[in-house]
Amino acid sequence: MAAKVLPIAHSILDSPALRDLIAGAYDLPQPVHCELLTRGMNDVYLIRGGETTYASRVWRSGFRSEADVAYETAFLNFLDDAGIPVPAALPTRDGALYVPLRAPEGARYLSLFRWAAGAPFADNPYPETAHRLGALFGRLHVTAKKFAPKEVRQVDSSGQLRRGLPDLQRMVAHRAGDSAWYARAVDAIANALKRLPEADAPKGPSHGDFHSFNAFIDNGEIVLLDFDNCGVDHWAAEISSFTWANDYIGGVDDAINQSFVAGYESTRPMSAAERALMPLFYAAKELRFLIGFAGNVNAVGHTTLLNPDLDWFGERTRRHIGALGIL
Repeated sequence: MAAKVLPIAHSILDSPALRDLIAGAYDLPQPVHCELLTRGMNDVYLIRGGETTYASRVWRSGFRSEADVAYETAFLNFLDDAGIPVPAALPTRDGALYVPLRAPEGARYLSLFRWAAGAPFADNPYPETAHRLGALFGRLHVTAKKFAPKEVRQVDSSGQLRRGLPDLQRMVAHRAGDSAWYARAVDAIANALKRLPEADAPKGPSHGDFHSFNAFIDNGEIVLLDFDNCGVDHWAAEISSFTWANDYIGGVDDAINQSFVAGYESTRPMSAAERALMPLFYAAKELRFLIGFAGNVNAVGHTTLLNPDLDWFGERTRRHIGALGIL
């Protein structure tokens, strides 16, 4: 029996071949070295050009469009120009901020970024640093109001929930009652988000998935990382994303969340109406995370994203969405 050829969900690009592509596309010091650093939702490679270190992200095929990549790299460079500490995308010899390439599974895109030194904030989460992080995010949001790209990337949370529901239902099909529960939960959260008045929940360009591993600290200096989910979204959703992720990680003192929010409001105060929406954004983040995991599990695997099991999500989503009184 002849071996059957199966399609590829997520390939690993050959590092020497990627080195040659980067050396040809970018004006880097020689020699150029490339090795795989991390593999997950996207792949990150460690690049050395002479004695200088860089990071190269290769987006997964079908995960982000070219317009998404163009928006993210332009946003990073806008923030860098405005003095917000981010790893800016380096231009190619032709002045582009990303390089298209072909993999066995389809189109992918590559960018080269300045290296972020230090260690994640999660390794040493002090309230004082959390306050600085919050203040930096408030400044980021205020600054981002002036970002005017050619094509705006909107974060459609309601649409993401509805489109991703079938993936989640397939993943929980073996669990009695979960499929029907998540259908009701998605409908309730998506409707609640759609009804939000702009005055109560202001929007603008956002990081999109900030958590304590997406800030590196080096000798007291902060760098904000991983803007892969960036786009125009409710700014309060960004704050809820940080607090939810700390609860998901577990063992993080609530003083960290309180300090982060206080720091944020020191540079961008929220209205009482905006603060009142935080539980909704928290519940929406939890549901979006689970649905995002379900949609990507067959490309990145369970161990990449899901630490607590489905019982943990089942209990928490019922508790947090139920407390909103929208079901």
